[in-house]
Amino acid sequence: MKHTSNLCNLFIQTSIKLKSCFKSNENIPRYHILKAIPYRRVTSKNTDGKEEIFDLYQLGIFSSASDANLLASAGMGQETLENLELVELQPQAEYRPHYHKNSSAVIYIILGSGTFMLGEKNIEYNANKRIVIPAGVVHGFHTQTRTLFLSIQSPPILNPKSEHIDIYYEKESNYE
Repeated sequence: MKHTSNLCNLFIQTSIKLKSCFKSNENIPRYHILKAIPYRRVTSKNTDGKEEIFDLYQLGIFSSASDANLLASAGMGQETLENLELVELQPQAEYRPHYHKNSSAVIYIILGSGTFMLGEKNIEYNANKRIVIPAGVVHGFHTQTRTLFLSIQSPPILNPKSEHIDIYYEKESNYE
């Protein structure tokens, strides 16, 4: 039992150190567990030529096909795909307003603080905030600190077959 208690204490101490590192250090090292997760950096340039950087840790695309009986009994006969990603945003950055024609999303803020624009509303966010983003609704971030969130999208914003990216900016026709 003492071994389990020591293990729990070690886990708690490590979690506290990790959390304080994310809060206080903008040069966050990539921890070894993240190295096993497929990573992709997506950059976009706004009309002023300023880059927006999205660091994506792709956790997988999940299909509802295995739930066919459950979906049929609920009157939902269609297979849906969900994409899960950890998204890291840079500190003191503005991610311009955009929308997704086909994709809706739910995001869970894990770390960070700032303002999230959702339609006409500006929402202050911190860790443990959940935000629902319906398809077609304009949204964007203004980060104060490095921000990490879990994004669950359906259908995936990045189509795994066609590589089409469902991102549209207010004054432009599609993703750059």
